[in-house]
Amino acid sequence: MKILHTADWHLGQRFYEQERYDEHQAFLEWLIKTLTEYQVDLLLVSGDVFDVQNPPNKALELYYDFLIQLLKNTPCRYAVITGGNHDSTYSLDAPKELLRLMKLYVVGGATENIEDEIIELKNEAGEIEAVVCAVPFLRDKDIRYNKANLETTEKEKCILDAITQHYQTLADCVKTRKYTELPIPILTMGHLFAQGCRHSEEDEYSEAERKIYVGNLGKIPAEVFPDVFHYVALGHLHRSQIVGGKEHIRYSGSPIPLSFSERKDEKSVLLIDFQKNSIKEIQKIAVPPKIYRKLIRFEGSLEKVLASMEVHRNEYEIWAEVIVETETYNPLINSAIIQATQDSNIKVLKTSLRYVGKSEQDWSKTFEHQNLQEISPEEVFKERCKKENISQEEIEQELLPLFRQIIDELQEKE
Repeated sequence: MKILHTADWHLGQRFYEQERYDEHQAFLEWLIKTLTEYQVDLLLVSGDVFDVQNPPNKALELYYDFLIQLLKNTPCRYAVITGGNHDSTYSLDAPKELLRLMKLYVVGGATENIEDEIIELKNEAGEIEAVVCAVPFLRDKDIRYNKANLETTEKEKCILDAITQHYQTLADCVKTRKYTELPIPILTMGHLFAQGCRHSEEDEYSEAERKIYVGNLGKIPAEVFPDVFHYVALGHLHRSQIVGGKEHIRYSGSPIPLSFSERKDEKSVLLIDFQKNSIKEIQKIAVPPKIYRKLIRFEGSLEKVLASMEVHRNEYEIWAEVIVETETYNPLINSAIIQATQDSNIKVLKTSLRYVGKSEQDWSKTFEHQNLQEISPEEVFKERCKKENISQEEIEQELLPLFRQIIDELQEKE
C-alpha cells in the first residue's frame, strides 16, 4: 500500500492581507497529479485544512473541489482527514457521514467514544487493508484537566499524561481487536508539538503558529506513540522532519510557506510505501517552488537593504519583509523603501526597524512606528507589560501563559 502524508494546508490564509487562493489551487492541482503519478492508495491529511474556524466560501470550494477530483481523477481509494487547532470541528465533521460512503473519512475533533477514531479501510471484498487511528487536535475540553488550580508545570504534566493516555487507549483497542495479527499497516495521526522539533529551517517560532497547549512548548516526546503503530503522521509544525530520531514518526510540513520564517524551508509531502505491515521506503516529494510566491527577508542597514532589493527587483512576484538596522529613528526609511520597489516585482508586506547598540527603552520606539498589522498580539502584550515595569521573568513565567490561554479560548469561541 502506498500512503501520502500531508498536513497544514491552511486554506483561506490571508498573508498580511494578501489572498493566496491561486497558490493553494496550484498546490491542490499538483497534489492530484502526484497522487496519480505515484499510484497512491491512501491520503492522510493531519490537520489545519483551513486557516480559520469560519473559512471563506472560496476556501471551502477549493476543499470540496479537491475531494471531487480525488474521487474522479486519481487511483487513490481512501482518504483520512483530521482537524487541527485552526479548524472548526463542526465545519469538518458536518459532511462526514456522506463522505464516509465514498471512503473519505473525516475526524474533525475528539470523539465522545475514542474508538470512533479507529478507521478500518476495507476493499471491495470487505478485507481490511489498513487501520488508521485518526487523532485530531486535542483541545482543553478533550484533555479535561482543571487548569484554574494548577501551576504551569502541573498543567504541562497533565497535558502530557492525557495525550499519552489517549494514544495508549487506542493502541490497546488495536491489540484487543487483533489488528496486529493481520499483515496490514497500522497508522496513527496527530496534530501537536513534538519534543525537539522545529517550526522552520531557521529554528524560529513560526509567525503562522501559536502555542497550542498553554505553557507547553515542545513537550510531547516520541515515546508517547506506542510501538503498535507502524507510521505516525503528524501535523502542526510547518517543517518536514523526523521526531525523536524515529524514522516512522514524521511531520510532513506545510505545502507552502506560511510565514517569513519559513522562507528557506523546502516544502514537501511524504510518500510511504508499505510492503504488508513493513515500511519499504519513505520518500520526500518536494512541492515545486513555482507553485508558491517567493518570500524574501531584506535585512541590514538601509544601504544594504536597498542594494539587495535592486538585485531582486526583476524576479517574479516577490513578497518581502524588510528589517532595517539603525541607530536612530529615520522618518525617511519608509519612503526610501517605497521608491526602491517602484516598477519592480517586489511587494513589501512587512517593514520594521531594529535599533542597534541602543537600550531597551530606545528599542521600544520601534513599536511606535510600526503598523499594528505587523505586530502579533503577544508582542503587543509583552511591550505593554514592560511599560508597567513588570519583570521579564514574571512576564515569561506567569503572565504570558495566562495570556496565551485567553487567546486560545477566544479563538475557540470564534
